[in-house]
Amino acid sequence: MTTLVPSLDDRRRSASNTGTGLRARIRGLPAAIRASEYLVVGGGHRYRGVQRRRTRSASRVSFLVVAAFNLLDATYLIGLGTPGVGPAIAFDVLVGLAALIAWWQLPRRLYHHPEATASVIMLGVAITTVASGTLAPALAVQTVGYLLLLPTLIALALPWRTIVHLRWLGAFSLVAAAYLIAGAGARFSVSERDDLIIVLVVSIFASLIGHGLLNRGQIRAFAQMERIRVLRGRAATDHRELERVHDELERSAAIDPLTGAGNRRRLHEDMVRVRGQMERFGTSYGLMEVDIDHFKGINDRLGHLAGDDVLRRVVGAVTTATRATDAVYRYGGEEFVVLLPIQDADHLLRAAERLRTAVLRLRIAHPANGKLGVVSVSIGATLIGTEALHLSDEQWFEVVDRAMYEAKAGGRNQVRVTTALAV
Repeated sequence: MTTLVPSLDDRRRSASNTGTGLRARIRGLPAAIRASEYLVVGGGHRYRGVQRRRTRSASRVSFLVVAAFNLLDATYLIGLGTPGVGPAIAFDVLVGLAALIAWWQLPRRLYHHPEATASVIMLGVAITTVASGTLAPALAVQTVGYLLLLPTLIALALPWRTIVHLRWLGAFSLVAAAYLIAGAGARFSVSERDDLIIVLVVSIFASLIGHGLLNRGQIRAFAQMERIRVLRGRAATDHRELERVHDELERSAAIDPLTGAGNRRRLHEDMVRVRGQMERFGTSYGLMEVDIDHFKGINDRLGHLAGDDVLRRVVGAVTTATRATDAVYRYGGEEFVVLLPIQDADHLLRAAERLRTAVLRLRIAHPANGKLGVVSVSIGATLIGTEALHLSDEQWFEVVDRAMYEAKAGGRNQVRVTTALAV
């Protein structure tokens, strides 16, 4: 009796498979994230070129803005004349000069490697800010302000690819968190550091969200292009498959499924081609009709399967004995037609004898074939010249058919060649 309650082994196997699937999904998560549309924005060569130019231009403008802001701030502090602002003025001047030097000296590197150069520079600005706040506690508040604003300014100013932006945020997070936790202890209390860390996290997320909002058009366009590319790939694959199926159908429609020889449809198509070549180049062709002697006796005594095997083996021998330019067709039950370009009746006779001998050498047992006792063929052949172009295909076959019956009437296992259609 069949039970619908799963056994304990089935439940364990199901749980094991579920766990394996979950672990596989977790292990594949990084690859899935890397392959997601959002992270590969700008994956195309054309888009990357646009991004390089935008990053290069935005980076140089950013250097000028940073230099101008810091130098103006230093000028403002000098104008105030407030005591104790010397370190702040020195910091502003140092950052401003560094930005000017970067704007002046880095255009070539920005041209060749804009994203990498800009990300290294901005990370260097963050490290320099942290070092200034650590060495000069009086600058702690000012440096923290730079650190909190820098991620958002980066998102607004630099059109990096998303993957570059994420890498920069990861490195920046490590530098800023280490500074707020360990380096700023002399200036801020524990609660203030906790608040600043929270603000830093918010700033990092705001930078990421701002990057996404600023690039949503490119992200959407790239996603659409990816979908179009996938659809085109599928369409191309379907087209190739349709062509393959069509070619197979064409081949199968022109080939006899039992013997692999051409069928009557293929024969009539090739006859049209042969007529064109004869008319254009004046060439002559040989037409043979090959008939297996007493084939009905094979089916009656040995069965139809044995008869099918004889047909296949005879076609194989005939095909092997012909040239690459010759063609073999199954014309009827045990009748085959060979079409071959040839010069004269003597060459045609030798070609026909070669086919007859090839079949005889198979030594296939045939008790109903008289004294021979093996399978043999009778061949009628005719040479077709340009004079016969006005005749129909049926008239050509009538001539070669009469020659084949003359071979049978003469005792079978022989060749008869007629030149009734020759030039």
